[in-house]
Amino acid sequence: MKTFTIIKTLIIPSLMLLATHRGESLYIPRDAPSSAPNFSGQVDGCANIHNTFKKAGTKEGLSFPFSDLKACYESFAFDNKRRADTIDTMKKTFNGFYVFADQAKEQPAQGFDFKAIDIISEIDNLSQKSYANDFEFSNDATNLVTELKDPHTIFFPICYTRFTFTQRIALYATASQDGTHTIKVFKDTIESQNNDCEVDRIDGVAAIDVITEYARDKVFVSKDLGVRFNMALASLALQNGTYILQPRSSQFTLRLVLPEKESTTYDLKCGSETKTITRNWEAVINNSDDLDKFTDSNSYWQNFCANPPAGEKVQPPQEPITPEIPPPIRNIGKEPNVNSKKDKRKYHRRTKSEKSHTKCRNIAYPIDPLTVNPELLKSLSPPVNINNLVFDAKIAQFYSLGNDVGVAVLATYDIGNNISVDTLTTSFGNLQTGFKKLADNGAKKLVLDLSNNEGGLTIISHFVNSLLFPNANPSLPTDFKLTDIEKSAILKASNSSQPTNSIFDFGGYLSVDEQSFNNTNEFLESKFIENDISSINGFFAATQSSSSLPWKSSDMIMLTNGYCGSACAATSLLFSDSHGVRSVAVGGFPNIPLSFSSFPGGQAFVLDDPLKRGFDLKTDFGSLGLTDEADFPKDIPTNTMLTFTVRKAFSTVNADEILEYSFKPSTNHIFFDETSIRDPSKLWSQASTLI
Repeated sequence: MKTFTIIKTLIIPSLMLLATHRGESLYIPRDAPSSAPNFSGQVDGCANIHNTFKKAGTKEGLSFPFSDLKACYESFAFDNKRRADTIDTMKKTFNGFYVFADQAKEQPAQGFDFKAIDIISEIDNLSQKSYANDFEFSNDATNLVTELKDPHTIFFPICYTRFTFTQRIALYATASQDGTHTIKVFKDTIESQNNDCEVDRIDGVAAIDVITEYARDKVFVSKDLGVRFNMALASLALQNGTYILQPRSSQFTLRLVLPEKESTTYDLKCGSETKTITRNWEAVINNSDDLDKFTDSNSYWQNFCANPPAGEKVQPPQEPITPEIPPPIRNIGKEPNVNSKKDKRKYHRRTKSEKSHTKCRNIAYPIDPLTVNPELLKSLSPPVNINNLVFDAKIAQFYSLGNDVGVAVLATYDIGNNISVDTLTTSFGNLQTGFKKLADNGAKKLVLDLSNNEGGLTIISHFVNSLLFPNANPSLPTDFKLTDIEKSAILKASNSSQPTNSIFDFGGYLSVDEQSFNNTNEFLESKFIENDISSINGFFAATQSSSSLPWKSSDMIMLTNGYCGSACAATSLLFSDSHGVRSVAVGGFPNIPLSFSSFPGGQAFVLDDPLKRGFDLKTDFGSLGLTDEADFPKDIPTNTMLTFTVRKAFSTVNADEILEYSFKPSTNHIFFDETSIRDPSKLWSQASTLI
């Protein structure tokens, strides 16, 4: 039997905008004490929030004053031991597993804008500072990790991220032919007459400067400042078949982290009229069920901040979790003929001890996608109606523009956590059907809209690559950091007589030339790709279908706002570097090149899965019996999610080029206007003229 790798690249929103877990509470039961700290606040803001909720008698449509959230968050006393334990865990995680620790110290390549950082030294510096309360320390740790500008890598405190802060307004940017850059009102749900008014100044400073500074310092979705600028402002994304405000956009006016002050003043130009509006920040709960889980600061701490939370019992060590993941999709039909001239690839075959193991290995599904309150997003979104839909593939939509132009909107590579043979087969089939319908409708040109696609399953990325460029390697070369603790894991996983489901087992990977590895040393000395090629070929064989489509690279163009991340970035980078597909980026700054993708990473992992499904480093190392190693990070003493990039990806053109730190500008550059910011089809038409 053959294995294949399903890797789900972590979908990490900016911490300015992170939110709820699809209605599931983010509880993380661990071994740390759950006793509450001595509360430092005189005003119990958490109790005030509870009283407002009880007085309203409903969970729907509630908002809470900035002052109550501030008092709630600042009511928890600082504890020096808690800081020391947190710092120790952070250092061991970044020392042992963060693949970009060395690259982060280097000055950015031309085109990027971020601060070089020695992350270990900076974590150490947290031990030297004085803090008035726990929130100050936690906020410092969060901000420090975001300085890496790596959306795969976050320090996410559950305690201080249960609410989204809003001013009921969203902004966007336009650029004129002469290079004039203007901030405008995208939507104002309080005063709709302000829509499309120019924002001249924010708190007395030129609006464009304020947004740029915020994007530089606070947004971390990309190492390209232009992409971060885009995500500080409004943009639409296809979500579950509907265009809505992208949940990671509008970060200047939608924030998860407590804003520094209570209100903002906007000076507007509305035609010949000028006006000034002042907006207070208000807080909206992201998961309404959370309102039932606290009555005051003490219960808030116990349920959201303590580790383990109240009511959670620390469980004794158990047998390693084996994720319930289906057998490889290639089992749905006949094997590809690996001896034919058409398919010369070799595949890893399981050892005798593996043959009874039918679950996929090398899995990294750390968390569900995180989104803000959906009703808040809907309220800030305009109606979008686009005609000529050819096919809806659920994770993608296909449109005909006329004039021989077809559009494939690849919205996401995330198909949820219920991954099975059927769901993968359905996704593959839907994508293939969409592209074939465009071809059957006579599309001679193909616009691939990758805007706001934040990644998902790499096998979906590889399938898209195989559809459009059959018989070419659909994967980027990758590698681990190979520290002593990772080498121990690789040796233990790869030499185990029993399946481990570990991401460090070389049996789940192929060499760059698509050969199986013969031994551990060979794997340690080589770059590698995921072993899922046979699964994709198996789909074509099982469905007796062909991956052949009519377009050449010269017939295609990729459209993106730069936020094409993770597995999406893998698609766009392979299309560009290996096949010469041109790209057009929208937004950013006039006369400054803009990236067409962001955070290609390679693979992200989480230290401990909040929902205890076994897709985390702690479970992985537990299956190998290595959690007692001195260098393995212990549990964070507060309810915090720590994620990190564990593999780096390399260019297919330059073997030593680490893509995360390589500036890849688009070949064309366009900008939003008052119409295209609200109607993506206008951008498709512009992009098609560049093919």
